[in-house]
Amino acid sequence: MKYKSKSQLIGLLLGIVLFLLVLLMPTPEGLSLVGKKVLAVTILMVVFWMTEAIPIPMTSLLPIILFPLVGITGKSGQNDIVLFENYGYSTVFLILGVSFLSTAMVKWNLHKRIALWITLKVGSKPSTMVLGFILATTLISMWMSNTTAAAMMLPVAISVATSVASDNVNFRKALVICIPWAATLGGMGTIVGSTTNPTGVAIISETLGIDITFIDWLKFGLPFVIVLVPLMWFYLVKFYKLDKLKEMDHSSLVEEYNKLGDMSGTEKRIMLIFVIGVVLWMTKIFWDRFLPFTSDETVALLIALLCVTISTPLKDSSKKNGEPILSMKEALDGVPWNAYLLLGGSMVMGLAFTASGCSEWLAGNLIFLSGLSPIIVIIVISVFTAVVTELTTNAVVVASFLPVLGSLGSAIGMNPFILMVTCLMASNNAYMLPSATPPNAIAYATGEIEIKDLVKAGIGMKVIHAVVFPIILMICINVFGLGA
Repeated sequence: MKYKSKSQLIGLLLGIVLFLLVLLMPTPEGLSLVGKKVLAVTILMVVFWMTEAIPIPMTSLLPIILFPLVGITGKSGQNDIVLFENYGYSTVFLILGVSFLSTAMVKWNLHKRIALWITLKVGSKPSTMVLGFILATTLISMWMSNTTAAAMMLPVAISVATSVASDNVNFRKALVICIPWAATLGGMGTIVGSTTNPTGVAIISETLGIDITFIDWLKFGLPFVIVLVPLMWFYLVKFYKLDKLKEMDHSSLVEEYNKLGDMSGTEKRIMLIFVIGVVLWMTKIFWDRFLPFTSDETVALLIALLCVTISTPLKDSSKKNGEPILSMKEALDGVPWNAYLLLGGSMVMGLAFTASGCSEWLAGNLIFLSGLSPIIVIIVISVFTAVVTELTTNAVVVASFLPVLGSLGSAIGMNPFILMVTCLMASNNAYMLPSATPPNAIAYATGEIEIKDLVKAGIGMKVIHAVVFPIILMICINVFGLGA
């Protein structure tokens, strides 16, 4: 097998060596034999995930191979450790429904219309043009995967930069860097804004028995967006001195927007589907008493159903009898299967870690944190998470650490829900490296920026995020009763 980097080969060897060492060592005091085996597999998976020694989706499937081989559990689910069922966990259908909608928006150019419209409305100053792209990306990312939002918006941003300021390096860099950052921050706003969010929600639900609804998420997700997005824009304006640049001729943007013509009937129907989904999610607290068995996944799959059953107007279709907004082939091609498998693998690993006693054992070794005040513990966890998340994707960080934090909270006398939410939200403090988030990687892959550009600009934003993080979280705890 050929490896793209030495770190991958090192990760492969390190993961296997650590796996064997833990598997063969004497069982630590307070940990069961099954717990030791789960710990060995978990360490292997975390190392493989962080170094991408093998493709991340295949790492997520390792429990199906290793759990039966080392005697942890099998098809029947011995030791209360479930294996296959978690790869079809309910939250994956939330991702499915949203991915259908985002694929439909891209197919019919609705995302481009929204982005250009917002950008034209904010004016022709470089600083406000960047603000326009930040707002557009944030808005889009709140309702679909932040990875998809970044992939959709970056070509538009690069096209704009080339049209209005091809020779202005600072403006180009600011415009490219603002897209992945805004996508990540926008993804914090709603439960469907990032594939990381459903992973965290699923682990919290299984570990603590707390179900986070769409409205519940807004109580702590939206405040982060409202505070951090303006701070990010202000920081980029000052860092790249955008306020010192002259106004730009954005006639090319007007021309690009005019090429789209009037909003088509298909775009209007997609927008209607989007509005229906948002309204149903936002008002679920009022109507779910009449339909008590429904969930956010029910709404997501209704959106998916509408996308593949509602037809386009005849004038928008090249086919005589029209066509659906989205064919099943197009819809399934747009599904983030990597996220599906990562969620399934993280659920298997996380629940096995808890059921086998690993989380409780590890939390017992962190009992020294019990002497610290809650705000200090929150700061420690948020800073630690922010550092680790630069080295691997935030989804991996959440999958690896949330089960441990659930047990840690109980061990040190703090609400475990608050600790888990701290890690979940702090995993988005990822601005410096391509490895930190998929949006960062996509931006880097454009060739418009180098790693040093991300690092130089990202370190300042990372500090800002780290400073305001505990303040926002404590306000959410006290105002909205987070974790009560």
